[in-house]
Amino acid sequence: MIINEAYVRKRKIKGFIALTLSALAAFLGLFWLGFILFDVLRHGIQGLSLELFTEDPAPPGIPGGGLKNAFIGQLEIVFFATIIGVPIGILAGTFIAEYARGTKFAKTVSILSDIMVSVPSIVVGTFIYAILVKPIGNINIGGIIAIGFLSAIIAIIFGGIINFIVNKVLKLNTKLLNLTLSLITVLFGLFVFLTLLTKLVDKIQGFNGWAGATALAFIMIPVVLRTTEDMLSLVPWTLREAAFALGASYFKVIKDIVYRAAATGILTGVILSISRVSGETAPLLFTSFNNSYFTLNMNEPVASLTVTIFNYAMGPYEDWHIKAWAASFVIMVFILFITIIARAIIHWKYKNN
Repeated sequence: MIINEAYVRKRKIKGFIALTLSALAAFLGLFWLGFILFDVLRHGIQGLSLELFTEDPAPPGIPGGGLKNAFIGQLEIVFFATIIGVPIGILAGTFIAEYARGTKFAKTVSILSDIMVSVPSIVVGTFIYAILVKPIGNINIGGIIAIGFLSAIIAIIFGGIINFIVNKVLKLNTKLLNLTLSLITVLFGLFVFLTLLTKLVDKIQGFNGWAGATALAFIMIPVVLRTTEDMLSLVPWTLREAAFALGASYFKVIKDIVYRAAATGILTGVILSISRVSGETAPLLFTSFNNSYFTLNMNEPVASLTVTIFNYAMGPYEDWHIKAWAASFVIMVFILFITIIARAIIHWKYKNN
C-alpha cells in the first residue's frame, strides 16, 4: 500500500497544531489557577493569628477581634449538612444501583442527578428559602419539614444501633425479629417527630441554621448519589451470585459484600461532596443568613465563614479585608486537605488491588 507523503505531512501538521493549542489551553488554565492560589496565599498568611480562631468579631471600624463565630458556625452547618445529605445520598444510590438496576426509573433519576449537580447553588438557596425560611400562611411548613428530617435521621441511627446489638452482639437473626426491629424503628421515629414537633416547631422559622444545613445537604445528595451508584455498579455481579448461592438475602449481600467492595469509592464521593459545599456562599445568604455574635443555636441565624468573607470583602475597613483574605486561605487549605485525602484513598485502593 502506497502512502501519500503529502497526506502524511498534512496529518502531522494538523496533529501538531491540535497538540499546541491543547497545551496552551492547559497552561493558560494552570496559570490563572496558580495566580489565584498565590494571591490567596500571599494575602491570607498576613492575616493569620491565634486571635482569628479564638476571639469574636470586634465592632465595625475597630481593629482586632477574630472570626471564632464564623469558624464554629461553618463547621456546625457543614456537619449537620453531612448528617442529612450523606445517608440520603447513599441510600438513594443503593436503591438505583441495586433494586432499580436497569429500569427507566433508575435512568431518569441518574439523569436528574447529573442535572442537579450542575444547578447553580443560588437556585438551591432560593428554593430552600421558599420552603424552610419564608412563612406560608399560619403553618410553619419549614419547621415541620426540618423536624421531619431530624426525626428520620435520629430514627435511622437508633435502628442501626438496635440492629447491631441484636444481630451482632446477641447473634439473633430471624425474619420476624428483623421485621419487629423495623417496626420499632418506625414507631420510634414517629414518637421523636411528635415530641420535637411540640417543642421546636415554633422556634424554627425565618433565617436559621437548619435551613442552611438543608441547602448544603441538597447540594451534596446528587453528588453522593451518583458516586454511590457508579461504585456499586462496578462491583462484579459474580460476587452477589456467590453470596446468593450460600443462602444470603439481598440485604445482607449489599450490606456485607457490596458495600465493603465499594467502600473506598463511596467514601471518596462523600469527602468530595463535603469539599464542594464547604466553599458555598449563595445558599447560606438565603437560609442561615449571618450572625455577628457567637451562637450554637441552629434555630436562629448562624454565622458562616463564606458569608463573613463576602461581607468583609465588601466592607470599607482594611482590617475586614485582611480577615477576609485569612479566612479564604483557611477554606482553601481545608478544601486542599480534603482533596488530598480523597486522592490518597483512591491511590491506596488501587495500590492494594
